[in-house]
Amino acid sequence: MKITKSIFKLFLLSLVFTACNDETAEIPEVSGRYDNGLIVSAEGAFGNKDGSISYVNNDLNRLATNFMYTGVNNAQLGGLVQSIAFTDTEAYVVLNDVNTIVVVDRFTFKKVTEIRTGLSNPRYMAFANGKGYVTNWGSGSDTTDDYLAVIDVSTNTIESTKISLDNGVERIVAKNSKLYVSHKGAFTSNNIISVVDVSANNAVAKIIVKDNPDELLFDVAGNLIVLSEGRPLSYGGAPDYAVLTSTTSSISFINVNDNTVTKEITFNDNERATQLSYNNGNVYYYMGSEKTVFSINESDTMLATDGISTGSIYGMAVKDNNLYTVSYNFTSLSKLIVTDLSSKQEIYTSPVGLGASKIYFN
Repeated sequence: MKITKSIFKLFLLSLVFTACNDETAEIPEVSGRYDNGLIVSAEGAFGNKDGSISYVNNDLNRLATNFMYTGVNNAQLGGLVQSIAFTDTEAYVVLNDVNTIVVVDRFTFKKVTEIRTGLSNPRYMAFANGKGYVTNWGSGSDTTDDYLAVIDVSTNTIESTKISLDNGVERIVAKNSKLYVSHKGAFTSNNIISVVDVSANNAVAKIIVKDNPDELLFDVAGNLIVLSEGRPLSYGGAPDYAVLTSTTSSISFINVNDNTVTKEITFNDNERATQLSYNNGNVYYYMGSEKTVFSINESDTMLATDGISTGSIYGMAVKDNNLYTVSYNFTSLSKLIVTDLSSKQEIYTSPVGLGASKIYFN
């Protein structure tokens, strides 16, 4: 695929953006390897098929290397980057709008192959027992066509067997031969976590949580933590269309040995969280109404009252003592900001791709 003028202009804009904000900043890093750092995926502008990937080294001493897939492969990814999943050696870039997964070398991002069959509105991917499992919405408005596509990662081919699940499959994580799938509801709503036992003929169990569960992760003890955003009931106006009223949002803690919800911390009426991260016994969540990231200890039973002001963000992650956020921006390049959790001071900033949404540590 030809590198378009718009992509080249965005790259030039990233340099201008940096020069205007820091006259002493280092130039972007050019590297043959993209490990020992973080990967930022950007959706791009919907419909333009211009999703991109950026890299920042762990030392945070250089600007992000933007459009790195394009630089390595002399081609665009060619779609909206929904998410990336990693094996020990490869990265699977899920392109939602073109029903494609681009497989690349995890460390060089050199393209290995593409998976273009058996996918329909793919969202997220996880690995278990030598296979990859991809959540698929289907049409999005059809509540009966959601499924997990199964990929043989030794050949990177889709298997004929699909695992049908309830409406609105979204995030997926794996532990001990079981897959845990949140059902955000696609274009409607749902309130379950599906548990798929891949070692027991893909038997499915269900856990009831609050409406629109999205992000889910494991704590150090192996418990599952789930963020339910609540079902939006009314919206504000353009350009953000912020949720004004919603059903109850919550953070649930689940014992995966018996699939019971052992603790549920709920938000006040019409208050909701939309981002979740976990590090060293602490749970971090973002509330868009306050444009703030809060944190609680995993043993707490109440929400926090003080946090770190971040502005409007579209993705976040926490590692060691740093908070990583990407700004919500679909009209110009997003910004990656790293904040020291102790001092609450910004220690790094760099332009990244348009519509940046996910942060991974590689």
